[in-house]
Amino acid sequence: MRLEVGIIALVEEVFGIPAERRTQFDWLRNKPRSKDFGEHYDTVMALYAGLDGDWQRTTAKADGYLIPDAYFPEPYHFIFEFDELQHFTHYREQTLGFYPADIPLAYEPQKYRQFCRQHHVAALAKGPDRFRRHTADFPYVNGRAAQRAFFDTFRDWLPPLHGLNPTVRLAEFEVSSILNGQLTGDAARTYMERLLCERLKIASTATKNTKGRINTTT
Repeated sequence: MRLEVGIIALVEEVFGIPAERRTQFDWLRNKPRSKDFGEHYDTVMALYAGLDGDWQRTTAKADGYLIPDAYFPEPYHFIFEFDELQHFTHYREQTLGFYPADIPLAYEPQKYRQFCRQHHVAALAKGPDRFRRHTADFPYVNGRAAQRAFFDTFRDWLPPLHGLNPTVRLAEFEVSSILNGQLTGDAARTYMERLLCERLKIASTATKNTKGRINTTT
């Protein structure tokens, strides 16, 4: 069973509503589009260039949706992402340096930067060859990791620009006690509830500071 499945099930238990899987949003696509990013389009394209993307190959590839790990509907109205080891590369740290100040987040980017510095070697080495296969838009060694980092940016920036609350992220390292079975049952639920409350508090503060939208309760 994929790690995210059990974690999402526990989040569902805490919130008391089922998550929607395989949700598609018209603005969450696999190519950066000006109409989706609005005033942040130039910034996301600067990030793309910083990751050495190949624009000709990007525009030539088939259009597709980026599917979030889960979407929690009203009253939460946010995308949920569970970030396993392979997300914490130096490419991901690089993307975080481009984040606009007015994009509200529901996690601490500085903590994510720290995770990237600690785990980038293991993150690049994780998993089967498909984790490291060449991609059309980033056609170089470890281009798949760069693509993953780029698309994580889409999942952070775009939801608040299109009426959703900030994307809630949990890192694998933050729930290791649940994954390894150290915490189970009520103890695991209580721990997860604390983590989610922290995320929603961060989201609420960030959204108020950027005059965005927040409508979450626990």
